Amino acid sequence: MSLFILKIIGIIAMFVDHYHYIIGGNVILNIVGRIAFPIFAFTLSEGYVHTRNLKKYLYRLFIFAIGIQIPSVIFGHKYPINIFFTLFLGLLTIYILNFKKKYIKNQIFLWIIKIILMSFILFISQWLEMDYGAYGILLIVNFNISRNSKFCILMNFLILNTFNLLFPDIFKLTKTQFFSIVSLIFIFMYNGKKGRSMKYFFYLFYPIHFLILEGIRNIR
Repeated sequence: MSLFILKIIGIIAMFVDHYHYIIGGNVILNIVGRIAFPIFAFTLSEGYVHTRNLKKYLYRLFIFAIGIQIPSVIFGHKYPINIFFTLFLGLLTIYILNFKKKYIKNQIFLWIIKIILMSFILFISQWLEMDYGAYGILLIVNFNISRNSKFCILMNFLILNTFNLLFPDIFKLTKTQFFSIVSLIFIFMYNGKKGRSMKYFFYLFYPIHFLILEGIRNIR
């Protein structure tokens, strides 16, 4: 399964989830929607590995995050800080995690700085109540540090979801988030190929699908 197919599955699951959030329906829609973010977190991690220009990748995510959030602020919609901010901070976190400089001889000092910066990002993502918050950042980090081991991805995923199940007030996510583990069925089918390019499709689909769903809600 190529990265393109994975993203399509993620987009469909996201649409179903937001349909439930905006319009309503059976809770099964919300459960199906749980597989969306892990897929996007995984594709982001793969993007970090394969991108030719990390700065442009970060810049693109940040600009779209701001652009998409502006209408919500102007019109007073009660949407959380959008997912692009979470993806941006997740990408920034794995950059910090993998940051290396030969001229910094004191590796302990370097890791102290890394831990401080990553902890600050986790705090900010929760404090600002970003979509998926610290949970989302940690999931992105999991896919990065465990990239070469499906077993480690699975175990870290289970630990993270079990923690949320036992202490839902920490991440402020519902217990249905545990069903996101199903996303690994699709992620583990990834064949390492990019597939068709859809560089800007998701960026554009994200705000457009909200407009579509708001339109459906208003005409019902």
